[in-house]
Amino acid sequence: MANFTSDEERYFAACLLDSLVYRSTAQTVALINQLFQRVLPDLTRLDPSPLGYVDDWLSLLRRPRSQGDPAIRLVAVVQQSDPPTKSAYIVARLMKRHLKVRESWIIKPWELSTHIEAGAKVFIFIDDFLGTGGQFEKVVAAEQLKPILKHGYFAYAPLAAHVRGVGHLEGRFRSLRVRAVESLNSSHSLFHRDSKCFDDGQNTPESAKAFYYRLLRRKGIRVTAARRGGFGHLQLAYVFEHAAPNNCLPLLWWSSAPDFRPLFDR
Repeated sequence: MANFTSDEERYFAACLLDSLVYRSTAQTVALINQLFQRVLPDLTRLDPSPLGYVDDWLSLLRRPRSQGDPAIRLVAVVQQSDPPTKSAYIVARLMKRHLKVRESWIIKPWELSTHIEAGAKVFIFIDDFLGTGGQFEKVVAAEQLKPILKHGYFAYAPLAAHVRGVGHLEGRFRSLRVRAVESLNSSHSLFHRDSKCFDDGQNTPESAKAFYYRLLRRKGIRVTAARRGGFGHLQLAYVFEHAAPNNCLPLLWWSSAPDFRPLFDR
């Protein structure tokens, strides 16, 4: 709160905090549980996999190799150049630690061909957040996955996703099934006309956005015009305990301004 000095700045910060969606580790694990207990069973019920309708995902993914291959793989959305702190790796660690998913059934994109040859039939890409879809596209391009995606049962199942990114990937990769546990839309974009963030009878989303742009300059947050609303200009305030997606307002996570302390790490 020491970042904000005037009454107007503090009021803006209060509105931002009031609209903030924060997912603790316990809530993130709950989203993962929902993924396995509802989202993926519903997917295979409506769009049967080569294994048919898969109801009990966790029993299969907890199975040790000695009891047979479940023919299912969870695929972290990462490139070979990504560090171990990448969010998809964190989601995988939560799955192993809290849900007892076997490490044997969690793979990396560049291992897909090997596991297809070994008989795996269902592949679920895992990540915490889908914003514009650009990150997934980069992984597909870097690891040359596009031909593989056309021949098999592949789904991308982030814990949270913006409808813009979902629509983009569904158009870009026709055979890819995209299912998120939690869906965000235009009302979550803080300066969109559908947002309730500044719905106080005095301000408008447009006036709040203009104030925000001035605030960035005053606080020394030197971000390009295209990134002032976060990557893809999604203007979000949706944060996990382990990281803030770069689709969020930089005011929440920018760490390069000498006199400004961000609320969250990127």
